[in-house]
Amino acid sequence: MPNTDAVASRRPVPAVHDGFLASLERRVIDDRVQAFRRFGPRGGRPLVLLHGLMDNSAGFAPLLAALEADAPLEHDVIAPDWRGHGDSDATPGAYWFPNYLADLEALLDTLGVTEPAVLVGHSMGGQVASLYAGARPDRVAGLVTLDSLNVPDSDAADAPARYRDWLDTLAHGAAAAERVYDSIDAFAGRLARRYPELDAATRYYLAESWLRPIADGRWQLRADPAHRRRMPYGFRADEAAALWREVRCPVLCIDGGRSPATSFVSAETLAARRACFARIGHRTLAGCGHMLHLQDAPAVAAELRSFVRRLDADR
Repeated sequence: MPNTDAVASRRPVPAVHDGFLASLERRVIDDRVQAFRRFGPRGGRPLVLLHGLMDNSAGFAPLLAALEADAPLEHDVIAPDWRGHGDSDATPGAYWFPNYLADLEALLDTLGVTEPAVLVGHSMGGQVASLYAGARPDRVAGLVTLDSLNVPDSDAADAPARYRDWLDTLAHGAAAAERVYDSIDAFAGRLARRYPELDAATRYYLAESWLRPIADGRWQLRADPAHRRRMPYGFRADEAAALWREVRCPVLCIDGGRSPATSFVSAETLAARRACFARIGHRTLAGCGHMLHLQDAPAVAAELRSFVRRLDADR
């Protein structure tokens, strides 16, 4: 039998920010445990990192390492685990998207963050950040989305099927099944098929971040499987656009040129969505997929660093 410790010691490890990873905290907010990482000087401008669906705040550790490669950050970095992700409590029943905006505001209030923050959101996190920036424009100094704003508009004709599925789930008490994996390596192999843009070291790091051990020696996701349930409502692009038009801060959208999300909506639709923002910049990292902040953390860090420096110069 191989020495697993020796195997692990030979495994390539991506550059991550150990201080950020070690900064995990938990607070009870609104009767629910909210986990988050907070790193950096408390007097610095808040930089809030918002992860995507089924991910957690640890996914930003490579980006933080890249951001601090040349000089220490002078920002108060805050990165929550969304409800039902990572070390935050799950929500019994269902996950309603507006709750993510409420969770973000409750965390900022609990931590005493009064200065307008720079929001950086990947995928679903970018969607939350963009809507929050429109709902609370006075609290947001800058917005960066990473391969986001690409959710297809809902089709009203699908509403009956969505509501029937949802009601059936409630009526029968159906619970989303927990997925279990024999090993971290097995799950890393699944990630290789889902995110072929990531190298082996990054896939294994992500697998470790996404899994927790269970009693039988196997592993399960550190995210509530109920997130995969079909909800009765769909994404309403017109409502989102109305909120995006309320955003007053500078905005930077960074997309992966090889992301499968490029097929979710047309290029024309994405351009029209970006045009809702009054002060918009757009970059495409041609060789990157959906997990661009992990695949090429230095490139994303360079764009983010430049964006934040311009904001700081205008303070």
